[in-house]
Amino acid sequence: MRRLDRRKERGGVKKLLCKPCAVALEARGKTVKPAGGRCEKITCAECGRRRFGVLYDVTGWPTRRKKEGTDK
Repeated sequence: MRRLDRRKERGGVKKLLCKPCAVALEARGKTVKPAGGRCEKITCAECGRRRFGVLYDVTGWPTRRKKEGTDK
């Protein structure tokens, strides 16, 4: 049986987020990418406030960072 890589299989959860919440999720290690659309008045899925924002694709996988001290 072939093993599936779930990180590449689907895009993640689509959420309407304001910019401060998107930045906060990214700081916590989530991968946050804009999923299209334009900036319009939305109710944020994280904080519940009525702000300007867009639809984001949020995955629970942390972003890949460079390891320190590895010079090759």
